[in-house]
Amino acid sequence: MRFPSVKRAPKSARALKLGAIGALALLAGCASLSNHANNNATASVPPGPVGDTFYAPPAPLPPGKHGDVIWARKLTNEAALPAAAENWLVLYRSTNIAGEPIAVSGTVAIPKGTPPKGGWPVISWAHGTTGIANVCAPSKNGPDYLDREYVGGINASLDKWVQKGYAVVKTDYEGLGTPGTHPYLNGPSEARGATDMVLAARQISPDLSRNWLVMGHSQGGQAAAYTAYLGPIYAQDLNLTGAIAISPASHISVQIQYIENHPDMPGSAFTPLILVSLANSAPGVDLNKLLTEEGRKRIQMVDKGCIGELRRSSDGWAVTNKKLLNTDADFKALNAAAVSLTDVENVRPSVPLLVLQADDDHVVLKPFTDMMVSRFKNLGVDVDYRTYKIQGQAPAVHRETVPRSLHDAISWAEQRLPSGR
Repeated sequence: MRFPSVKRAPKSARALKLGAIGALALLAGCASLSNHANNNATASVPPGPVGDTFYAPPAPLPPGKHGDVIWARKLTNEAALPAAAENWLVLYRSTNIAGEPIAVSGTVAIPKGTPPKGGWPVISWAHGTTGIANVCAPSKNGPDYLDREYVGGINASLDKWVQKGYAVVKTDYEGLGTPGTHPYLNGPSEARGATDMVLAARQISPDLSRNWLVMGHSQGGQAAAYTAYLGPIYAQDLNLTGAIAISPASHISVQIQYIENHPDMPGSAFTPLILVSLANSAPGVDLNKLLTEEGRKRIQMVDKGCIGELRRSSDGWAVTNKKLLNTDADFKALNAAAVSLTDVENVRPSVPLLVLQADDDHVVLKPFTDMMVSRFKNLGVDVDYRTYKIQGQAPAVHRETVPRSLHDAISWAEQRLPSGR
């Protein structure tokens, strides 16, 4: 990326330094995390290092394929789900936006009790927007975590799934916590992260089924719908039975064009995340040209804070678009990148899809979700669309859709992925 203030060189330098420490932990890791049999195979992965060193993979990565576990350790922070018999923090192999092997972090929660025949069915959770800074990885949730309110509330709902007999796995996504820039709203990247998380979880515990369902909220709702298309292609040894998209982001390119054509409109905290991601993901997207001097200064905030801080900050992105964006610049490359990488409505899910949306959601607008659902139905996708009347302020309504729709989501999932309880 050509924009100096958002280069990730310091992050990479840290990764190299920590990676050397991590490599020693990998070489020393001869202990097995699990000795259960799975199709006459033995699951044995190295224990991961303590602290944030966990997120710095060895360089180069150990040999393997996407979905292989690099290392893991017991999870003890607030990312753990209380109803689980075991919670694990995992570093696993995936594939980045350039098609190269990378390390991605995530968590695994395994239910209590005896697994049903075939193993515990798996829910792969794709989280909503937290940010693109390393500190925003949901697996780091704890007393000092910057988006604790959102992630903690989501985990309360996910714990209900564990109680029902589902293993819940949660990817942090590419570049969140781990080296590299998080490609925010990049559908292929999100889908690979969510799918490889399931493959990795099955190496942690042979008690997990090959049958799984993907579910997500907001950014993760978009990720779930994209995984409904890419997941069965990317991991043919798994059996994806359906997808649940809650308040799914869609039509990102349309929203970028709207911002471009309304320079006097107040800016959004999501805009800098999209700009930095697309500038790192697509050739020809040059932030030096797209941003004003003020915009170039303020966009550095994405490396320091999470979405809650970007929203609350009095000197953040909440000024008019024309103060931050060079409206005379050529936005064609940016728009083209958004169409090809973020617009989930342009793919065709191949598994049944449940879409859950609040009527008065001012973060993910219902008209965009309506258009996405209509598009999918025209493509012959099996879509069940349900809406909810929820009162409250914009962020609260958006978040409340997850617990409000929980009963419907579980009932729908049970028909396609029975829990065994």
